[in-house]
Amino acid sequence: MEVVQYILGFGPAVVIPMIMFLFAVLFGAKLADAAKNAMTVGIGFLGLSLLIGFMVTSLSSSTEAMVKNLNLHYEVLDLGWPLISAFSLAALSLPIVYALCFATNLLMISTNTTKTLNVDFWNYWHFVFAGIIVEQVTGSFWMGIFASWITFIITLKIADYIAPHVQKFCDTPNVTITQAEIVAWAPLAFLMDRVIDRIPLINKIDLNLSKIEAKLGFFGSPLAMGAILGVIIGMLGALPFSDIIKSGMNFAAVMVLLPTMAGVLVSGLVPITEIASEWVKKRFPTKSLYFGISGEIAFKNPAVLSVGILMVPLTILISTILPFNTMMPFADIPYLPIFVVFGTVACNGNMFRGLINGIVIVCGILWFGSDLAVVSQALAEKAQLNVPKEMMASSIDGGSHAISYIFYKIFELLKGMNPALLCLFSIVVTGMIIYVLKLIFNINNKSTAATSLTANKVD
Repeated sequence: MEVVQYILGFGPAVVIPMIMFLFAVLFGAKLADAAKNAMTVGIGFLGLSLLIGFMVTSLSSSTEAMVKNLNLHYEVLDLGWPLISAFSLAALSLPIVYALCFATNLLMISTNTTKTLNVDFWNYWHFVFAGIIVEQVTGSFWMGIFASWITFIITLKIADYIAPHVQKFCDTPNVTITQAEIVAWAPLAFLMDRVIDRIPLINKIDLNLSKIEAKLGFFGSPLAMGAILGVIIGMLGALPFSDIIKSGMNFAAVMVLLPTMAGVLVSGLVPITEIASEWVKKRFPTKSLYFGISGEIAFKNPAVLSVGILMVPLTILISTILPFNTMMPFADIPYLPIFVVFGTVACNGNMFRGLINGIVIVCGILWFGSDLAVVSQALAEKAQLNVPKEMMASSIDGGSHAISYIFYKIFELLKGMNPALLCLFSIVVTGMIIYVLKLIFNINNKSTAATSLTANKVD
């Protein structure tokens, strides 16, 4: 366990390039090329991390001011992703879950039950989280391991289904996204996009950044959009005038630089995925391989970031009126652009639909986060983390783990059942979920093909 924790301690900007280097060499790349491309991936991750940290810092003062201005009072406090990562990375199940998930991934690739190789090892801790909340409610260590395992399998299947959309949207071949708390909402977002297609008038609205920029010039560019959003966020936070102007400049910089750094990451990633793809095609002509990485790659498209930033004040507002929500958004609010990535990806950059999807996703996250407060508080206390005593501890990140939450509720409701039967029931539920996912994405693919055919006829 200490070895795994030591390696993870280097952080994703080091861990992911190490893994990419090993895979590049394994698939036949020259050492110099493998090192260059892997380091470029690392630089991209580091640049994204620094810019996301800068964005978080820029948002923090505004969001804290908004919360204070609204005089919000809740039973549960969002203490952010560090809360759940702390007790997940300290869990005794960590090395078992990592080894089991990777072995399962290789087995599924060899048996053609997945095309995705999840190389985002840093974010495997999300599957540990899925297990420890089940372990907490059932009292069974091995039930927790089982929950981690089935959550991983479902995440891989979602990654398979979304891969063509991610590759097209990010203009990056042979990749997909496997970050559990992000992809968990992809099926809902794609399904919502189909629902909107059937609503007259609403289905005609298309707020696409490229179209907006073509009509408005500079004032529709990502740079100007970032400045406008920054000013709006600063004004909603009732910041001093000088801070409002700084907020505008900060977000203009983020809107320009974040996609640029995502592009740097991709420039190192593409040669590695291409050589891996060629290696697979030569030896297994019927197979294809996707590299599963974290969701930051979607920031290559500025529309994702625009919708994500708009969701920050909207989430605070939603939390005040959403029935059954008991969680006050706080520490994870600045990270919202990450959690609602697929709200925009699912509708191919249409920011109007992205906002609708984002609102639906945030409602789910707040409900799940509120319900997970009891188990999150217990795990935080068990790990001897310093949490406020006057409110229960949870997080937006914890609530975003929709797949984990589904199995948590199943195990909570049926914890008196015979363990073997409960596991069997969970496997049946897993099969049903995968079947429903296949239906959702088949429907979406058919719709996309039909839309393209109609467009070609019109042309």
